[in-house]
Amino acid sequence: MKNIYFLSFFAFLLSPIVSAQSKEEIQQITAQYDFKKLQEKATYYERKSRLEKEKAIGLALAKGWPLLIEKPDGGISELMALTPEGLPLYYTTDNVSAARSTRTNHLNSGGSLGLSLDGQGMTVRVWDGGNVRTTHNAFGGRVTAVDATSTNVILHATHVTGTMVASANPAAVKGMASQATARTFDWNSDLAEAISEAQQGMLVSNHSYGTPITNSGTTLPAWYIGSYTYNAYEWDDAAYEAPYYLAVMSAGNDGGNNNNPEPLAFGFDKLVGNKTAKNNLVVANCLDVTVANDGTITGGIAINSSSSQGPTDDLRVKPDITGNGTNLTSTASSSNTATAALSGTSMASPNVAGSLILLQQHYKNLTNGFMRAATLKGLACHTADDGGLTGPDAVYGWGLLNCKKAAETLTNNGLTSWVSEENLNNGQTYSITVNSNGTTPLMASITWTDLPGPINTGGLAPNDPMAALVNDLDIRVTRNTTNYFPWKLTADPGAPAIRTEDNNVDNVEQVKIDAPTAGQYTITVTHKGALVTGAQKFSLVITGINSTFALNSNSADVTVCANQNAVYTFNYSQIGSGTTTFSAVGLPNGASATFAPASLSTNGTVTMTVSGLSNVSPGEYFVGIMGSNGTETETRYKSLRIFNGTFQPVVLQNPTNGQNGLSTTAYLNWQAQPNALTYNIQISEFPNFSSLAFNEIVNNNEYTVQGLSEATRYYWRVIPQNNCGTAITANAPVFNFATGNLVCDLNFAAEDYSSAAIADVPNSEAWVPLTITGGYTIGDINVNIDITHTWVQDMTITLEGPAAIGSPVITLLQEACGDNQNINCTMDDDGGAPACSGVPAISGNIAPVSPLSVLNTLPADGEWILRVVDPYNEDGGSINNFSIDLCRVEAALSVADNPFMYCRVYPNPTKGGITITIPALSDTADITLYDLQGRKVMYTATQQMNTLLDMAHLQDGVYLVTIANEQNSITKKIVLKRN
Repeated sequence: MKNIYFLSFFAFLLSPIVSAQSKEEIQQITAQYDFKKLQEKATYYERKSRLEKEKAIGLALAKGWPLLIEKPDGGISELMALTPEGLPLYYTTDNVSAARSTRTNHLNSGGSLGLSLDGQGMTVRVWDGGNVRTTHNAFGGRVTAVDATSTNVILHATHVTGTMVASANPAAVKGMASQATARTFDWNSDLAEAISEAQQGMLVSNHSYGTPITNSGTTLPAWYIGSYTYNAYEWDDAAYEAPYYLAVMSAGNDGGNNNNPEPLAFGFDKLVGNKTAKNNLVVANCLDVTVANDGTITGGIAINSSSSQGPTDDLRVKPDITGNGTNLTSTASSSNTATAALSGTSMASPNVAGSLILLQQHYKNLTNGFMRAATLKGLACHTADDGGLTGPDAVYGWGLLNCKKAAETLTNNGLTSWVSEENLNNGQTYSITVNSNGTTPLMASITWTDLPGPINTGGLAPNDPMAALVNDLDIRVTRNTTNYFPWKLTADPGAPAIRTEDNNVDNVEQVKIDAPTAGQYTITVTHKGALVTGAQKFSLVITGINSTFALNSNSADVTVCANQNAVYTFNYSQIGSGTTTFSAVGLPNGASATFAPASLSTNGTVTMTVSGLSNVSPGEYFVGIMGSNGTETETRYKSLRIFNGTFQPVVLQNPTNGQNGLSTTAYLNWQAQPNALTYNIQISEFPNFSSLAFNEIVNNNEYTVQGLSEATRYYWRVIPQNNCGTAITANAPVFNFATGNLVCDLNFAAEDYSSAAIADVPNSEAWVPLTITGGYTIGDINVNIDITHTWVQDMTITLEGPAAIGSPVITLLQEACGDNQNINCTMDDDGGAPACSGVPAISGNIAPVSPLSVLNTLPADGEWILRVVDPYNEDGGSINNFSIDLCRVEAALSVADNPFMYCRVYPNPTKGGITITIPALSDTADITLYDLQGRKVMYTATQQMNTLLDMAHLQDGVYLVTIANEQNSITKKIVLKRN
């Protein structure tokens, strides 16, 4: 019996798409991705990696460290970054001397399963050190070097790519997915490029390189090895934003390296950098295994002694899985027919990655969709053959990949196994009841893509056990009054895992009952604490069960307008006789479902049509089809996202209606609507909106408007939109607010520099306090800083506000400008990007990372702190000066008497010219442009409603335009910024 129920307890520019995957498949994978956020992350991580490498090279030249090392085994090492202590971090291809084996052949054409899976229509990605010989005969034109910067080709990269996709030309080099295409990259900016590729529907990538414990004769610090560093955070961040993408990474070849100064235990704790991430799949390397014709292992599994051991410092299971990469023959780079036999986790990793793309292909054939990365990872770990200690361990992970068993688990989904993708809301319990077959172990596992966790920057002691897990899900299996718990590593990595309590560190949890009694067992999934995002999607895999029928989805999740129907199709299969009747579960109130056919007594397809959605509240629902044959039930859930063309009025929140005395930069927000995809924010100086000062489309329920005029009343409204329609503009609620007069004559300077020194040791920190008094309201704020530092990129500089206004933290600069020296600048929202040249490298008016405008309208009184954090070694300095220029807001005595109040100046910022519109002009107006020093730059007199000022000949910067006659005047700030 399989009864499921819920208990409620109250982006960088994309490179051109060159892919075997269809546009429809890519859209299916990326339908829920936030492309804007992904592109922003790609740009940020690309810049970060470039600057880190520049700094490392600068120090290497001073200390005589090699930049690139070519190794005798065909691999390379390249300097990429530094630890906070200033020690070199190299990317090194993971090769050693050793042997090979796989059961992926059971999936290939001619394999025992009859599936003929060779990667047809699939695309893999490979990041490695250097270029691939794409012209090799075994590639058949299916391999593209996306970012090749030279004609040099590298053995290691060519060999790894061949392991994944080479055809049998010659037979000895046939890869796991011999008809798949491959897009290859060198390892510079690997994360940024991976984020870009994820937007093109990437499912699996391979990374056969990493940072060894010893780099160029220098051993990494103990705290760094095994810890959840920023590099691990970055890769988890990318995985969370692209939940169908799984990065497969080699564990490394430090198995015989015991140089960790303070390991968890001797012979363990050797994983570095992104090998300690939560959402990737890290691969260990075993020796050849003896496999019978049916795919069972007959001679045991032995790890290659060079394979790096885990676990992580918080005792997570790492490596995740074992592959075979010993004496593996594949393509070589010396000619178009060359071959070579190499060994190492570098070879085991593509052995696994190339196999996993076949599982995605199999799932696509079965369901017309793809697995989330968590499902693919969970399936691989669940079906692996145990090696080493009983249960998961820090050497083999969950065991040796068994592609045959994984494919069979998908094929028999619902009959002798269960694979599903579920969602858990805050306060919910998920439950499913299954029948154990009583002859094989009953195993149930959950896997989820977790949010990136807390970073260790070196401030913690070696082997600090702080958990990197964010959303803590729990799985248990019960029968009668007996509870079965998941595996969990102990503080002694050389001891077997236990299963006597909840696992609070891993995002792969598995319960295994070795010798179950046949009959019903209940599997429950709960969570501890609050789920950070309010819900957590997870994947469930169960084996060792039996059932008489199965339902499996054959269609994607559905997004519809309320006047449409949602249609889902499911494949139905059964064993023996009997009739299964279908019904719906989880339907939103007001909806109904019909089934065609209503019941089945033989294998076939059933269609569920959900209708009556016009009265359903917009939002995401999880609806299910339940099959019942009288003795057994089974439920499969799908996502239903509903929009409609009828909108509720948006609830405006800030500024409050009629609020006076606002700054010329104002923060607007409103209550989010589940029926809105975007919002059209309109701001006008006219209550009938006959002319718009601002008209923007935004994705979130907030907007910061800049360039408002002083002493002016503005009217604003928000119009929600979605793919089913747009709200009626005339029905949108309208609020108004009035700006005050900005008086910019205040400067507050710091006096206490007792903590201003920036030490040249890791994780140094300096700060300077400054007190503002006088009872002022912030209208605009600029921050003047003068800092001496020999490598400004090391620093993150923040401004912390007084406790009375919530201690806001504004990031001014974040690791900017590389190895340049010194900062002497004004942080101003209207500023530009740092020049990053000369001394000081950062000067003039610079835009902060976080806008200072969020402070506008808040009280200014209290203690402000300029704080500098430098997590790196060697370079130090000091804060020499810190002051704040404050423009206070004074409520305008009148905002209606000035005939120029309806003037509009646009575009602002401008790249070369502005148009000045004066709707109420009845006489001559004088228009004067000033620079910030008060010097007159341009002048014209006009009697026209629209006047154009050409500023193309002026330098970039901030200007003031005054519009006046004998009775009245108004001044507006203009930003000229060409780039």
